[in-house]
Amino acid sequence: MNISFFLKPKGEVSYLFEDRPVRAALDDMMESGFTAIPVIDAKGRYTGTITEGDFLRLLLSRTSDQLDRLTVGQVERRIRHRSVGIDARMEDLIELVMAQNFVPVTDGRGMFCGIITRRDVIQFLRDSRDKAMKR
Repeated sequence: MNISFFLKPKGEVSYLFEDRPVRAALDDMMESGFTAIPVIDAKGRYTGTITEGDFLRLLLSRTSDQLDRLTVGQVERRIRHRSVGIDARMEDLIELVMAQNFVPVTDGRGMFCGIITRRDVIQFLRDSRDKAMKR
């Protein structure tokens, strides 16, 4: 199965640029309601995922003046969220969604294409099981 079937395109998901100031990024994250957001560089390449916990550790270890000078790309991230290529196999995707709420998807150049959510994969698997049981 082609994993692009599950893809929520970049234009429909929240993400942050590495050069975004931390204060603005915190506002963006709070407004989005998400606890983790993909991070991309100025060229559009996926560079990682930042979490509320990453921001919390930063806030606890820095002064207000230091926060004003930091960008998202400078925030230390505790967990390395893995991405998949658009041509990845379903088996690879399932392994990642077991560990991550969403899986970032990149093209062959590492450009961020969007995400696949755990919810969408689980729903597909449930629907597949239900169809198989009706046979």
